[in-house]
Amino acid sequence: MKAFHSKNLKTKIFAISASFIILLSTGCTSTSKTSSTAGTKSANPSSSDIKSSLTDPEATANAKLLYNYIRSVYGKQVITGQMENAWDDSFNQLQQVYDKTQKYPALMGFDFMNYSSLGWNARNLQIQRAINFWNGMDYEGNTISKNHGIVAFCWHWRDPMAAKGQTGEFYAKKTGFRIPYDTDTDTWKTESQEYKEMIADLDTIAAELLKLQFADVPVIWRPLHEAAGNVGLYLNVGTAWFWWGAGNSTSYNKLTGEYSVSNDEDVCAECFIALWKLMYEYFTKDKGLHNLIWCWNGQNRKFYPGSEYVDMIGDDIYANNKDYSGQAAAFSKFQLIDITKPLALSECGVIPSLEKMQSDGAMWSFFMVWNDSKKTENNENFWNGQAKNPDSHKTEVYQSELAITLDKLPDFTKR
Repeated sequence: MKAFHSKNLKTKIFAISASFIILLSTGCTSTSKTSSTAGTKSANPSSSDIKSSLTDPEATANAKLLYNYIRSVYGKQVITGQMENAWDDSFNQLQQVYDKTQKYPALMGFDFMNYSSLGWNARNLQIQRAINFWNGMDYEGNTISKNHGIVAFCWHWRDPMAAKGQTGEFYAKKTGFRIPYDTDTDTWKTESQEYKEMIADLDTIAAELLKLQFADVPVIWRPLHEAAGNVGLYLNVGTAWFWWGAGNSTSYNKLTGEYSVSNDEDVCAECFIALWKLMYEYFTKDKGLHNLIWCWNGQNRKFYPGSEYVDMIGDDIYANNKDYSGQAAAFSKFQLIDITKPLALSECGVIPSLEKMQSDGAMWSFFMVWNDSKKTENNENFWNGQAKNPDSHKTEVYQSELAITLDKLPDFTKR
């Protein structure tokens, strides 16, 4: 699976893993496309269950205000969200949402996929678009709201060892890069080139996040996403999709042209947790980044770094076409990991019915539809495609009294 330019990442991943769902009660990952109605219905969450403060004691005022707002609506309403395309700047998913629903999403997701210490694809506009959206403007700078939009970022972290001029891979089978962490001694291999290049990439992304901090933009930060992949789902078969969930060792198969991916759940989890904590400490303490709301999206309870390093928990669910259930089974199982954290449907293909979320006892704090891979209304596009989210369904969701759209957000700068 080559790093894409015109193909959709999720289409590729879920073409392989399209028949699973999160099974966290056994500590394993799932990505099932089944309806959650078979799951145990639970009462909708309450803001009183959620920790009242962020993990970073020096969090910016705007980050605190955003987090407090998320807490205040949790279990009552759902924040609408859309992921922007990160490999083609001519896409405009923000406008596409409005064109279909006459409403703008309250949250827009962006990606540092094409930012690196090598300067690959330096024309990327993710930061400027995020700042515009926070300031109630579209990508051209036209005012679309008197309110601030909510900004979320993930990072498809390309191989830190990729040579200049190369498009580094992030799929574990396509890159030999592994986390330079020694699980026998619980230490980082700080003298290795892998570690040095990894830190260089962290420096690059920290500099971009600081631009957002200087612009007073709080960020729902979801790094190292979907780390577990299928680890733990099968007996000695499941593996991570991305290198940050694939442990610390690999080998190259000349026949297949692919790298091996460890199925040692414990080693993979230990390396991932070490990397998460390194990033958290490096960003907050060394780089002075305090505008981040840390959203863990590791998919497997063994990969959970601990309550003191996480502000929110996200799950990525790509359900069967027109499965509008609230995904209550996954919701309940993630609550078992840490009930004090707001749960988010951090990626989805099909948008659940907000009324079914409510009746199923699965009021996710927000949903974020993944980006389209084609500019035209291709049937399989996540937003524009009619197979997954017909226009009537999109409109019903965005016009629901349970939906929080951009026009319904408060001022996140009022003290």
